[in-house]
Order: sequence, then C-alpha cells, then structure tokens
Amino acid sequence: MTNKKEYETVMYFGHVFIPGISKTFDKDLEKVVFILAKDELTAADRFQLLNIYKVAYHDDGKIENIYSYDASATNCTYCKAMRKKAENNPAHICNFCYDYSNEQYRIQSLNRHSLNMMIMSKVEFETSELATLTGGMINRINSAGDIPNKTYARNMIKIAMSNSFGRFAFWIKNDKVLIAATDEIGKPENAVYIKSSQTIGRPAALPKYFDYVFTVYPDKKTTEKAIADGSAECNGKKCKECGFKCYYRTHKSNNIAELLRGVNKEKRAAIIAWLSENQ
Repeated sequence: MTNKKEYETVMYFGHVFIPGISKTFDKDLEKVVFILAKDELTAADRFQLLNIYKVAYHDDGKIENIYSYDASATNCTYCKAMRKKAENNPAHICNFCYDYSNEQYRIQSLNRHSLNMMIMSKVEFETSELATLTGGMINRINSAGDIPNKTYARNMIKIAMSNSFGRFAFWIKNDKVLIAATDEIGKPENAVYIKSSQTIGRPAALPKYFDYVFTVYPDKKTTEKAIADGSAECNGKKCKECGFKCYYRTHKSNNIAELLRGVNKEKRAAIIAWLSENQ
C-alpha cells in the first residue's frame, strides 16, 4: 500500500493516472490513449478497447461473488463536484467515500478504475459489442465512482441489455444523467436502479425509473428508527447473506437503511449537530 502522492502523475482526457506501477497497465494505457486520439475508430479499435476494459470479480468483502463495472471516484467529474459540495457540510456522505480513500493508496485500483471510466465515457458501444465483456449472474454498476456523463450511462444500460441472464444493480447519485439516458434507450428488465442519498440521515426522493433509495444514518438510534418505520435493513451484511435482495428487487420497502461505520465520536457528533441545525 503506497500513497499516490509519492508518484508523478500523467493526465489524459481529464483523467489522472500514475504510471510505473504495472508494465501491463502502462501498455494498456498507451494503447487506449492512442486509439482515443483518432478522429474515427475502426471496428478493430473498438474491440481492442473492450478487450482492455476489465470487469472486476469480488471474491471477498461485502460484495463477495459479485462482478462490478467500475468508474473512479478520484477522476469522475460528478464525484469531484460532490466532494467540493461536501466541504462545508459534515453530513454529506461524500465526506466518507470509501472508494476515494481506497484509490489514494491502492494505485492499481485508481489506474484501472480510471481507464475503465475513460473508455466508457469517451466511446459509445453497440449492445452486441458490449456482450463480449465477461460479467456474471450478479453484477454491480459502480462499486467505485459514479456516472460521469451520458455516454457512460448509455454504455452501462447497454451492458445490462447485453446480458439478459444476469442481474444488474446501479448504485447512483447522479440520477439525472441516468434518467436522461434511460429516457432515450429504455430501462433493462434485469436492472435495478438505486439512488444513494447525499445527506446522511435524510432519504432522497425516489427518482423516475428508480427502485430504491439507499440512505446511511449517523448512529444506531436513527438507523433502528428508520428500520422500525419501514426501511429495509442493510447494515453492512454481505450481499450474499442478505440473498442479493437489492439485485433481485425483493426488498419490501423502497427505502434501504445502513449505519454509518468507521467514524470517530467527534465526526459522528458533528454530523448529528449539523442535521439538528439544518432541519
């Protein structure tokens, strides 16, 4: 584990990368930059981009046994805007972004997530082309990052369309772009849209096309109250232990509640105080 600040960075198409960590990745990055700089892409170019794109498989942790199509919390333009917005709001969930923190020291994750996002946000692929990607029965869109633009959103929708046997759950804060893309090409029957609430302890409204709102609560008391009031319980359980309810759309409520974890008493108190002062 190494802090990325120790390394020099390079930028391509607004995405920051750290070369020299992996020769394989550096070659992939060089190929992608060369292809994306072209005025027009050939069928071979498009195939090569998808051959470089990596679908992650999680063999442990909360989303064990799930495949994920990831963006980068560090380089996503929407995530950057949310981090800026969160600076003056201790109750903004982006202050506690696991993905962003993870990418600060897991450099290979930062690089690969960013390259994946750059490919999918710069080129819109056909559904038949995206069918060549290797996913599985249970898939998550954005276990890292969010939707940077409509091209990315359309590609993610088409990925779900290309694998009718799989289940796809989209975890999104940038709902407006996903809604716009869905207006244009439709929502796959095997997809579940989940809106992540920006403010801790305050469920967002359920947007058009969305199935659930996922809200993190500041302490045990507020989490238990939300569940008692009808919200479905997450609370850090592994998805497979829950029965993949989010993915199969089997929760009995449109709201899902989870306790904020890994926060010291001072930060937790600051969140509760802000919520009390800004009702």
